Amino acid sequence: MFLSTAKETWDTLKMIYENEKSPSMMFEIYECMFELKQEDQSVSGFYEELKSLIDDLKMHQPAVTDATTLRGHRQDLAVSKFLSGLSPTL
Repeated sequence: MFLSTAKETWDTLKMIYENEKSPSMMFEIYECMFELKQEDQSVSGFYEELKSLIDDLKMHQPAVTDATTLRGHRQDLAVSKFLSGLSPTL
């Protein structure tokens, strides 16, 4: 893809990365974390995979001290979990 102006570049980057802060992205990271098992990996391999997910979480959803923002994050996670758990026939 060739972008001819800085505005096109910024608009494209915004479109690509804007959705990464969505509740569904956060839920996907949480799901990966909770489903992760060591299985036949080494302990250090398992740790590195988990650490990578935690780093993704920190990057996309930094820690907050504002109670309203924290409640919003929790609500987004709860809604995402509810929707993902619904029967696929709905």
